[in-house]
Amino acid sequence: MDSTLKEKLKYKAKATSIHLMLSLVIFVVILYFILYEWYPEPFFTAQGGWQGIRLMALVDLVLGPALTLIVFNHLKKRKEIIFDLSLIAAVQITALVLGGYAVYSQRPIALVFWTSEFYTVTEADYHAQGINSPNFSEYSAYTPPLIYSRPILTELDLEISRDLTENLIPAYAHVDFYEKIEGNLEALFSNEVDIREIVLTNTDMLDQVDVITGGELDAFHYVRLTAKFHNMILVMSEDGKLIGSIKAPTYY
Repeated sequence: MDSTLKEKLKYKAKATSIHLMLSLVIFVVILYFILYEWYPEPFFTAQGGWQGIRLMALVDLVLGPALTLIVFNHLKKRKEIIFDLSLIAAVQITALVLGGYAVYSQRPIALVFWTSEFYTVTEADYHAQGINSPNFSEYSAYTPPLIYSRPILTELDLEISRDLTENLIPAYAHVDFYEKIEGNLEALFSNEVDIREIVLTNTDMLDQVDVITGGELDAFHYVRLTAKFHNMILVMSEDGKLIGSIKAPTYY
């Protein structure tokens, strides 16, 4: 191999490695927010946290370093090198902002029980109703918030629900019908799944439930969560607290 080409590749590799290390630091920060702030369990599994991580890894760990590997040339003038690196940084930052916004805006922010099961509700579902940064403290003191959506009782309720549905707002995001979980535990638990029947043919699930419940399956309640990527089974205490969650069988 030509010595000039070797030297060029050596400097490219060095610049790319430095860029990759800096990108890795940024990715660790992003990873923290995805895992602990935006998509804490059960949201991470149910709503596609891995998809968000893959998107941000592609943007941060692949796009920027790859551009540096392609563009960087130590033989260029200093001003040209600074311009190239500044342009790469601008492209990467723009992609990070757009990717981060996509992941952030699709994050679920509440678990709402409607009809017979829980649903994940995203901030976008509330923005569509003109509600920015919804405050769930009047309904739930937990994180994530656990909310009960009562049935439609009157003609006015039906009209409100119809108007919201026509605007493509899912029924479980209709805040007009929200109530506290604690006052509706009987209705909630009357729809729980038979966990013993499920674990009979899913020994892995039995092990997971045992870890969450300490082996006392009958001391807790199990309610289905329907979500975008994976349906879950929420493990809840008698007083309506979320104790843990497990991934539901694919057929369930």
